[in-house]
Amino acid sequence: MKILTTGLLALFLFPLGLTAQDAAPVEGSYVEARSGEVYTCGCLYSGESVTRGREAILVWNIARGSYQGAQLAGIRVAAVVVADTNLGAYDGPRRAALYLDGAASDKQQQAVVTLWRRDYAPVLGEITSVSPAAIRFEKQGKTVRVGIPGIVRVEVRKAQLPEDAHPGSFPWYQPFVTLQHPTLATTLDYEYQGKAFQRQWRDFMPSVSSFYGDFSLRAGM
Repeated sequence: MKILTTGLLALFLFPLGLTAQDAAPVEGSYVEARSGEVYTCGCLYSGESVTRGREAILVWNIARGSYQGAQLAGIRVAAVVVADTNLGAYDGPRRAALYLDGAASDKQQQAVVTLWRRDYAPVLGEITSVSPAAIRFEKQGKTVRVGIPGIVRVEVRKAQLPEDAHPGSFPWYQPFVTLQHPTLATTLDYEYQGKAFQRQWRDFMPSVSSFYGDFSLRAGM
């Protein structure tokens, strides 16, 4: 009876040929930077909610986990997301250019794209392109630097409040991605010079417009 029960439990936990390896969650570090402040005063929030916040750069650094039989540890993923309205304030259509670390194999790339479409569809919207790229992700203390040569450059550090914010500031937005212990961050460098969209940007003015933290995606189908 014990052997039978164990066998039934295994079938319940790992249906359709899934293995214990497939059930390991995909986890790692994440950073997002936006073109509008996420922690600010009411006046600036009101103006930016209709004039800014239409672009965002999201980067994942996978530390462990697998999906569809592909080991994903060490793979980095970047998404440049754009819309015609504020990404945080309105649920309008959006588009994303996805970049996968050039070291990823075809099997790993397919697994990442499938998993990201499954779990991040509302965040990314229509994925208009998927490109290989050398993605840098460095976390040193309270500072995170990410980049793709000639395309993306982002540097953020943990926000120092109230010094970094405008007087009377409040948190207006949460991260696009569910994070464990999200950290509010001040953006020091925010740049996109790619050709996926009919817009580019570069902003060196410090603003509390970012988050970083650890993410986790469930495994399975």
